[in-house]
Amino acid sequence: MKKFSLMVFASVLAFGLIFVNACGFAGFNNFNNGIQGSGTAKSETRNVSGFSKIDAGGAIHMEISSGKDFAVTLEADDNLLEHIKTDVSGDTLKIYTQDRISPKTNINIKISMPELKGLDVSGASSANVSNAKTETLELEASGASKIKLDGEAITFKSNASGASRIDAENLRVENAEVEASGASSTTVSPSGELKANASGASNIYYTGEPKNVVKNASGASSVKKK
Repeated sequence: MKKFSLMVFASVLAFGLIFVNACGFAGFNNFNNGIQGSGTAKSETRNVSGFSKIDAGGAIHMEISSGKDFAVTLEADDNLLEHIKTDVSGDTLKIYTQDRISPKTNINIKISMPELKGLDVSGASSANVSNAKTETLELEASGASKIKLDGEAITFKSNASGASRIDAENLRVENAEVEASGASSTTVSPSGELKANASGASNIYYTGEPKNVVKNASGASSVKKK
């Protein structure tokens, strides 16, 4: 009975987190108000560079790859492109909208960059990362968002919350610090040390043979080898 109550609580918590994130990015997700998309998709290249981190939210999909030069291409309803901003602040590319929009076509963004050091996605966003190569990579996914990636890093840090999923099984790393909460899941493949903390009906899976595993699981959660 206690376990069942914990699972119910975790489910309610996850739903609440998703709702809050959805409201926070109403500009992307509110399909009943705002500027209506034309239904005609159009691509546009953005002249942005000098970033090593990405912060994006609100029902968008990103394809991120490693390349010598910076390149950002946005695809969305042709009349909504001007309302979707891609600005660089410090070392971070921020993708957001200042207006309420109701897209009729998917918002897709292709990003090529020399090195990805950090990625933060929220509000039902998704990202596929190809051939990441860096010393330290930090990921955060919230509000039913998804990240899948491959490549290599020395240190990997991630936090998944609000029914989000991070799939880093094909990312070769030495050490990993992983947190998952609110019915989320993460998969990692460290060769050295794994520090894993799962709560609120979440799961952390690991592959391979890490030299040391420090784990903590509470609230119907688990940390286990895949």
